[in-house]
Amino acid sequence: MSERNGTTLGSGTAEIPMIRPNAEPTPKPAPQAETHEPNVVVDHQATPGMQPTAPVTVRPRPRMPRRGPLTVMGPWAPVAGALLGVVLGVVAVLFLGRTADAFPERLALVFVVLGLGMLGTSCVLLADEVHMMRQRARDAVVRPALVEATAGLLNGLTPARLLLGASAFVLFLAAYVVR
Repeated sequence: MSERNGTTLGSGTAEIPMIRPNAEPTPKPAPQAETHEPNVVVDHQATPGMQPTAPVTVRPRPRMPRRGPLTVMGPWAPVAGALLGVVLGVVAVLFLGRTADAFPERLALVFVVLGLGMLGTSCVLLADEVHMMRQRARDAVVRPALVEATAGLLNGLTPARLLLGASAFVLFLAAYVVR
C-alpha cells in the first residue's frame, strides 16, 4: 500500500511501493500490446531526474550452508573402506587358502582379513583427517577462532591413527602366529 495516495500494488508481498512526486497528472499514452510480469508496475511516463528501470527477471540462488569440518566424507565412507579391505583379505585367503594346512596358518589368514579390513577403514579416516587439516590451514587466515575448535581433534591420538596402529598390530600378529 502506498504511503501517500493509498493505492495497492499487486499482492503486497515483496514489493516496493511506488511513490510519485506531487505533480500534475499527465494523460497516459494508449495501451500498447506489451507483456509484463505479474505484479510489476510499469511507469511509461518519464519523471525528470529519475532513470527508468527494468524488472529483475533472475533471482540469485541462496548459498547453501558450508559443510562443517566433521562432515567431509560422510558416515558410510569408513564402512566402504572396511569392505574394500575385507574384499582384499578374502582375495588373499583365496590365493593362500590351499597352502594353509595347520591351525596357525589358518589363524594367520583370519588375522590378515581382519587386519586388512581395519587398514581399509583407517585409510579412509586418515584421508578425511588430511582433508580436514588442509581445510583448517585454508580457514586459518579467514576465521582463526573457528580453527581452534578443531585443533584439539586433529592433534594427538585420533581414531584414524588408533585404528592404523591396531591394524598394524593385527597384521604383525598374523606374521607372528605363522612363525
